[in-house]
Amino acid sequence: MAWVEKRGNTYRAIIRLPDGSKKSYTYDTKAEAEAQKARLEQRSVGDPMLVSGKRVAELLETYLDAVASKQDSGRWNTMRLLKWAQSPIGLERIDSITPHRMTEWMNERGKEVVKRNGVERQVAGSTVNREMNLWSAAFTYAVESLKWLKVNPCHGATRPPEGPARNRDLLTKQEIQALCLAGGYRAGQPLATQGERVLACFLLALETGMRSGEILRIRPKDYDRKAKTVNVSALEVGGRKGSKSGQVVASRYVPLTARAVELLDQLLAAMPAGQVPCEGFTRPPYLVGMNDKDRDAMWRKVRDRSGVEDLTFHDTKHEACTRLSKVIDVLTLSHAIGTKDVRLLRDTYYVNDAAAVAKLLPAKLSEHA
Repeated sequence: MAWVEKRGNTYRAIIRLPDGSKKSYTYDTKAEAEAQKARLEQRSVGDPMLVSGKRVAELLETYLDAVASKQDSGRWNTMRLLKWAQSPIGLERIDSITPHRMTEWMNERGKEVVKRNGVERQVAGSTVNREMNLWSAAFTYAVESLKWLKVNPCHGATRPPEGPARNRDLLTKQEIQALCLAGGYRAGQPLATQGERVLACFLLALETGMRSGEILRIRPKDYDRKAKTVNVSALEVGGRKGSKSGQVVASRYVPLTARAVELLDQLLAAMPAGQVPCEGFTRPPYLVGMNDKDRDAMWRKVRDRSGVEDLTFHDTKHEACTRLSKVIDVLTLSHAIGTKDVRLLRDTYYVNDAAAVAKLLPAKLSEHA
């Protein structure tokens, strides 16, 4: 017997097992929970695919419930794992999946066309590789924890090339002004709406290189106005990006410009009252007082209204890195933004301006030998 229960802001599909115990699967929407309930009921009456072996769908759902939904990318993981579980590959037996089959899946995925910011384009090689990392993690769970497989079929599959990293031009003053106008943001004025708070977050990200999840989880106690720092405490899912390798829970201190201090003062003054603990935000109050999903929806609304094209919230990171690199050294920058791999700073987050560098060069290098 299977049923659906609402728990706070989530829904759970629950089934009673033959030994009397219960197993549950948690989802953000009732529709997802009802779909899982239907799958559980189908299994309970006997599925011929399960007689001779486990299906890929069962592995993906088990991995989602036990591991993937609890990670920083839990929402991203959930959408993809459920989609794959309900696709044709989800009906295949896991012991029939080979490296060749995963290569086929990657080739098919790479041919799909998606729409991003109103523009249709093929799925990038970097996206396919990121999704393959999730596939590989699920199969590793099947090998090491569930003992359903002996070998991970993703090992040996031929992955597509990454392709060039995203490299949007730095924002112009006009674009920033258009975004502020669309969100109703005014410097030095109280933040009265969600749109204004989201723009304050965006501008703070431009000053610091902090990720959206980190900004949303700043608490008053984390902000040291006198020292001009913010402590990213790395305690909750969505905000755990430290600056030290080899630590499960790592935190860091982010240095603040005078403009960043002004923005944090605005957010602190407009901090919503009556905040209560919830999933991902267990230690209120928070300066922004908004969850990840609402922030994303409001940001997209403001950006589209502004007319600024080909822009994501995360683009603020490479813009901040480029500007910060002109005033602090690379190791200090690595600690400030929580990127442990210096190569990632160079290849992904830093926008090289060769024309600006050329102006700094002498007429002849030989004169400085």
